[in-house]
Amino acid sequence: MQETTHEMNSTTKKQKIKAILIANPTSGSYTMHEHQIKQIISTLHQHGWQADLKLTQAGGDARRIASEAVEQKIDVVIAIGGDGTIHEIIQSLAGSETALGVLPSGTVNVWAREVGISLDLNKASNVLLNGQTRRIDLGKIDDRYFLLMVGIGVDGEVTHAVEKKPVKRLGVIGYLLVAAWWGARYPAFRAAIALNNQVIKVHALQVIIGNTQLYGGAMKYTWEAKCDDGVLDICVIRRQNILRRLPVLLDFLLRRPQRKQWVRYETSDTLKITTTEPVAIQVDGEPIGHTSTSEEQPTCISVVPQALKVIVPQILPKDLFSQPPL
Repeated sequence: MQETTHEMNSTTKKQKIKAILIANPTSGSYTMHEHQIKQIISTLHQHGWQADLKLTQAGGDARRIASEAVEQKIDVVIAIGGDGTIHEIIQSLAGSETALGVLPSGTVNVWAREVGISLDLNKASNVLLNGQTRRIDLGKIDDRYFLLMVGIGVDGEVTHAVEKKPVKRLGVIGYLLVAAWWGARYPAFRAAIALNNQVIKVHALQVIIGNTQLYGGAMKYTWEAKCDDGVLDICVIRRQNILRRLPVLLDFLLRRPQRKQWVRYETSDTLKITTTEPVAIQVDGEPIGHTSTSEEQPTCISVVPQALKVIVPQILPKDLFSQPPL
């Protein structure tokens, strides 16, 4: 579905577009951009929007505010922050008619980079005013939705190691330092992945399940993923010795064709995974726990087609969407 925000306004005739902006007032990105955000809200008002800023006070507030917005039939919830803020908000927006808008001010901003939303907040606000509305899929792991990806293995371990540690204050540099430490010493794990009426047994460093393509703002593990095709892409990075791990990383960083030699690549709308030992999981960059070791209660991951409305630029990456505008 292609629909500009101006068209959204015309379909409601004289009714204003109702929007809620959600931000964390204690984050450094908010305090740095507070004046600019207030100017953007003023601009939205000038364009006929009824836009209100809601500041979170505690963990879970973004999800609660988004849930209230859905109940009130708010047209757009705008996440001011990074992928973690978006991740919390989509838990409430999934399956609703309330669209997600983004003013990116997080550490990496993978979703914004993925669809071409500028990291300059003023330019990003132009997407809110002049972009298009699309429906995309969401992934789901157990009872949690995800927009981007699930990472099982070394990246899950890195995310767990960084969370709530002083190194997190270093931002991307902190993640890279921990990743370098874990990347060299992380042992491979054994997993059984049930999908497409078969069970794949692997010895892996990582399993990436992607709804989209971009990972960490730079690499593409699930490089064939479409965010609206009703399936998830699964990239299993096979076990490598220490000497081969750097070449694997470089192949993915540089997006070389030979990266295919290091992986097994599948697509499916549902998969179930068990591991011989609990393995750390990250979802959209957030640590959530570990894999199941029980065949009777495996870790379940599935796609929820067309679950989320998003405001994105008029010009989109050619290979990210599979469906033409309606």
